[in-house]
Amino acid sequence: MNKYKSFFLLLIFVIASSCNKDETGSIENPNEMGNTSFGVDNNYILKNNLPFQIKGVVYVPGYPGFLPWEIENSTSLPVELRNSIYTDIYNIKAMGANTIRFWGAPRYCYEALKNVEDLYFIQTIWIKGDEPDFQNPLFKENTKTYIREVIDRIYSVFNDNSPPLVAITIGNELSESSILSTNAAHPNISNFIGNYIITDSNITATEAFIAEMADFVRTYEFSTYGNKSLLTYSNEIRTADIIDIPFLDFISHNAYSYAVPYYRPGTVPGSSSGTLFQGWIEEIKSKHPNKPLLITETGLSVSPNAFHVGPPNYGYGGNTESEQATGLLQNINDINTSALPSAGVCIHEYLDAWWKFGLEDSYSQDPDDIEEWFGIVKLKDSTDWYTTEFRSLYNALKNTW
Repeated sequence: MNKYKSFFLLLIFVIASSCNKDETGSIENPNEMGNTSFGVDNNYILKNNLPFQIKGVVYVPGYPGFLPWEIENSTSLPVELRNSIYTDIYNIKAMGANTIRFWGAPRYCYEALKNVEDLYFIQTIWIKGDEPDFQNPLFKENTKTYIREVIDRIYSVFNDNSPPLVAITIGNELSESSILSTNAAHPNISNFIGNYIITDSNITATEAFIAEMADFVRTYEFSTYGNKSLLTYSNEIRTADIIDIPFLDFISHNAYSYAVPYYRPGTVPGSSSGTLFQGWIEEIKSKHPNKPLLITETGLSVSPNAFHVGPPNYGYGGNTESEQATGLLQNINDINTSALPSAGVCIHEYLDAWWKFGLEDSYSQDPDDIEEWFGIVKLKDSTDWYTTEFRSLYNALKNTW
């Protein structure tokens, strides 16, 4: 009789433990969830248990003469730059966005967002994507040091320990070559067991690296500030088949309409609009139908010297400002009308990025550099500083959102 009693007690313990298992595969104590208001269900990011559709914008404060990775640690930005950051964040809210996706953000970005009010943010942990070996011990320690710096910077502004933080993105578009070289160098790494993140035993060394960094984020944020933010990783079309992170809270992809016919010409057209872009969104979501899908980037460049493609896929550069607006509204509609629901979208990006190739390059906009022309607003030089001017896309999004 004692033998059967012991068996049933063990069974009850196993059932109770499995009921407390969160989406990442870790065992959570329900009394230790922190005071974050965001969660997930099968399709949506939830705020206070209700669907919160992300209407987001990628924002990097890369004004000419200021490189994001150099000003990130600055606490004494020039007044002109501070004023521009505040104006940008104010105008992002006025456009109808509810979320800003930050990376390389100095402390003042969070101060401005706090002062503008009623805006949320997604924080990207920028990981060097072309690192040859993500499992290199020194690289991992340096990444953890950076993670602590970013989290501490956020909470130094929101000293009530309640930042309007939707999620933390553990990396963005790690390179294909680095993923493959890391996996080849560590074929014996096939799982990860941390404080909060526990994976299956069939993951790759790169996926284990992301799991380890995610576990460090959750451990550090909760032990230091009492919160457990949602965690994700931003994947992209070129690496969709070689990296997968279902052990995190939701799926994120950077998806561009012009990339689908180039990299995935065999994509099944969308079920509603018939575009390849919608078909690709549906394909991504179908891989993990029980996880929310957030499109963390989509956008169109208006670089003048690129080949013109036009609708329905548009092109990598070469779009008119009118096509940028029409194309992005089409992309948003494709996302919103796909067969399976999505958690929303972040438009890439608010400012034109003159800085892409370093400080000297940042003082002018190269008509041949497609990456410098994705902005919802354009930068305009003036006598002593820079102003911004709305493109057609700004008011198109404002009327939609």
